[in-house]
Amino acid sequence: MYFLNGDRIYINPGHGCSTRAEQLQSCLAKLAKINSGNKIFKLNFFVDTVSNADYLQLQQSIQNEVKLNFADELLLSLIAQPPLASKILIEACFFNPTLWKTSFYLKNNDGAVLFQNETAKVLIGNVQSNLNVDCKTNSEEAFSNLDSIFRYFKFPVNSIVRQWNYIEDILGFDGLGQRYQAFNNARSSFYRTEFEKSGYPAATGIGMNKGGIIIEFIAVSSEFCKSLPINNPSQVAAHAYSEKVLAGRGCVIKTTPKFERARYLELAGNKLIFISGTASIEGEQTVGINNPAKQTEVTINNIKQLYSKPILETVSDKNLIPSYGHARVYVKNRKDFTVVRRTFRRHLGKLPVVFIVADICREELLVEIEGKVILE
Repeated sequence: MYFLNGDRIYINPGHGCSTRAEQLQSCLAKLAKINSGNKIFKLNFFVDTVSNADYLQLQQSIQNEVKLNFADELLLSLIAQPPLASKILIEACFFNPTLWKTSFYLKNNDGAVLFQNETAKVLIGNVQSNLNVDCKTNSEEAFSNLDSIFRYFKFPVNSIVRQWNYIEDILGFDGLGQRYQAFNNARSSFYRTEFEKSGYPAATGIGMNKGGIIIEFIAVSSEFCKSLPINNPSQVAAHAYSEKVLAGRGCVIKTTPKFERARYLELAGNKLIFISGTASIEGEQTVGINNPAKQTEVTINNIKQLYSKPILETVSDKNLIPSYGHARVYVKNRKDFTVVRRTFRRHLGKLPVVFIVADICREELLVEIEGKVILE
């Protein structure tokens, strides 16, 4: 990852691999040949699954294959979101081992790695709750697991700068309560007042087909770190939404999604902006209903505002030059892939990007985009 003096790359299977097992082997073989001088510490596997039994079997298979192919400890996540160009996609995260010392925490499907040097500590990890129960219970269990990791490393919760929240059947209901709303309530309960002074993390809340709840996070603790929330003047902050855009008439409590539109991080001379999962929303209302091209355009315009010159002037007194580092594009419907990709390319050129099928947090939203912006 950039702020660890490393990088993040995506591995696609080679041509001629037809089955999921063949594509997995192809991706792992490609990954083993990479010799960049940096070291892998985390692998995310994006893949389609047809049932919870299929998900659990694949999760175990991936864990076994990784142990066979890699001698070092690694963080693993199996995210049940089908890639649009293959049956499986691997996201690999690297760091520079000459600049950071590491220590691992691994327990069941939860894990974290602490990176340390003379000036900073960075904690990166993931937790999962896949209890085959309602979203409220899974969410509360996941945040309890997250709390255990932060207690283990004696890390403050309000040091989280970036979070990914993967929610099985995000738009579904448990009784009269919407699942995404149940997750938001659990998140609000866990955060309590931790982020009142610093602002919330940048975050993505996105659907997946199976797997319960997965939470991934990046947290930074350093007196030499600068971390600031970034708002989009064209959008109401998600944590300030009115109740009329919160779903689930059966929810007695409906708390807002606790995240910022983006977050600026300056650490060890590296400067970047984490772009949260961004969609076609102006104010707090969806724009471009039933129009994937329009939604993609509005989404990209929203993202560009987050690293516009007026915004950059609020986070630094230097003349920063932004460069969009990479993007992950979530597409609700496969049939919209071509128009979404064409619109994305027209506005952002040949930016490194992966396209994934996933449900978005509102029924009428067709696309969501996240990423990071490097500042130099």
